[in-house]
Amino acid sequence: MSRISAKPRRAGVDQRARRTRMALAEALMTLGARDGIDRVDVRKLAAAAGVGRSTFYKHYADKDDFFIKSFAGMVAAMDAHARAERPNYDTMLPAREVFQHIEEARAFALSLAASGQFARTTAAREDVLRAIAEGNLKRVMPALPLVRRQEIAVVLASAFVGLMRWWVEGGLRKDAAHVAALYDSVARRVLQA
Repeated sequence: MSRISAKPRRAGVDQRARRTRMALAEALMTLGARDGIDRVDVRKLAAAAGVGRSTFYKHYADKDDFFIKSFAGMVAAMDAHARAERPNYDTMLPAREVFQHIEEARAFALSLAASGQFARTTAAREDVLRAIAEGNLKRVMPALPLVRRQEIAVVLASAFVGLMRWWVEGGLRKDAAHVAALYDSVARRVLQA
């Protein structure tokens, strides 16, 4: 009987954890845009999300860990969305989705860039971008040798991060569609080589 009740309980815990992470992410975007990233601490973040500090620390080691894991989760979610919604998703990373999201959260993104947190977060999670690109390459080009897949994934992730940092740290002067098109152009050239 304990096996039967364990499954629904686990699903409830996962759902609760997901809600907590979403509440924290929304609170961060609101506080970061309004007050600036450097003025947001764990106490303010947890209070704005309606969770206790101990709950925050069950999920994250500190504020930097929160940024890094949130960025990785956002990119993975955008990749899943692109695979599900775009039949021609062939550039291996969700540039349209991520850049559009950044553009929609303009004040927050600029606050991240001004604090230096954007550069630290993207550098810390370039590995996630490489893993997503490599997984998509394996799915789309299964005959591609592992070493070649890894090489291409490194180039795609580096191009993605470089464009994203250039765009955000430059003040989001171009629109998201333009920057996504730049990435798509680079990705297609790399994939054709």
